[in-house]
Amino acid sequence: MAEIDPLQCAKCGACTVVCPVFQVTGRESCSARGRLHLLERLDPALASTAYAEILSQCLLCGACGSVCSRGLDPPTRFIAARKKLRKITGRQVVLRAITQTTLNNPALLAAIASFGRFLLDQLPADSGLRLHLGLPSKDLALHPAPPAIQVQKSTPPALTYFPGCYATHLHRQIGTATERIATAFTGNHPLRPKQQCCCGLAAKNSGDTANARHLARQNILAFTGNSLPILTSCSSCYSHLCRYPELFADDPEWQKKAQAFAGRLLEFSTFVAQAMSTAPTLPFVAPKTARTVVYHDPCHLRFQARITSPPRKIIQTIPGLHLAELPNGAQCCGQGGLFHLAQPELTEKIRDHLLEQIKQVAPDLVTTTCSGCLIHIQQGLSHDPTQPDVRHLALVLAEFL
Repeated sequence: MAEIDPLQCAKCGACTVVCPVFQVTGRESCSARGRLHLLERLDPALASTAYAEILSQCLLCGACGSVCSRGLDPPTRFIAARKKLRKITGRQVVLRAITQTTLNNPALLAAIASFGRFLLDQLPADSGLRLHLGLPSKDLALHPAPPAIQVQKSTPPALTYFPGCYATHLHRQIGTATERIATAFTGNHPLRPKQQCCCGLAAKNSGDTANARHLARQNILAFTGNSLPILTSCSSCYSHLCRYPELFADDPEWQKKAQAFAGRLLEFSTFVAQAMSTAPTLPFVAPKTARTVVYHDPCHLRFQARITSPPRKIIQTIPGLHLAELPNGAQCCGQGGLFHLAQPELTEKIRDHLLEQIKQVAPDLVTTTCSGCLIHIQQGLSHDPTQPDVRHLALVLAEFL
């Protein structure tokens, strides 16, 4: 009897049950099983346009790996395959290229953000572009700054902070809220190294390992000035930052640095939940009006980091907030980084499924900690006042400080 390769797909089909893309298409080629079958027989370097399109139609959410009986990590194999592709697939090719080039160049990103900030701030409250970029409403953007948290001068900084591109350049209120919460619990402002840049997730997922490594090196060096925990408020950034050691598997020197860096990472909801459990008194006050809240699990936290309890514990601990779960459990929003640009029809179908679940619960508020999920769900619900508010968890909590 031939020996079974433990690294080969068992063709059991468990991945089809949980794959968001397969659920909305029903196509075997859109499942991890289907793609792995193709990879076992066809070299991606020789891929046809149809084959390349199949490899691009994956969110890399990790749901398949979470149920694989052989412990396979299909997304990692698909990313490796994308490195070999010579054909460009999907929609909005130019926009995707511009977006990725900008994210890969910290100086360019900072220059564009600085130049465009004034123009973005002038957008009308009901501007479709404001919604598309995930910017806060005009009223929120112009709202007076909340009173500063009292800093204990004798208390040294306890954290450093990695906000990610979205909280740094577009929705800065998320970064401000995160820093206020961190200060309330630690007694001093977290440090924010200026040299940090994009985490590199978009580059890595597209197969551009060279740029992913370049960005990783810059971030690792940016945080070498101390050994404090590195707080992250974007779950996608957190997930990718944790995997920096994998980028340097063939470079022992940098892998050691990456491991030290990854060991310092602290996910936002985990930090807050732990701080709340040990604080003598909570800094949060109850909302004036009770609210029903749905917490959206980002795939990167649910499948890779397996962090699902802390945000729920936070919501349940604050009086006046009532946690509600979706009828069919956690759902992918379909954003997937640049996936929503390359596969707009698929991403909309996946999001519609989530929005229908949210509609059944009819919450007052939907919250999450992933920048991509946040923007995507906001776009789906629009700024319609009859729809639930969609806000980052840091903004929700900062309201009660």
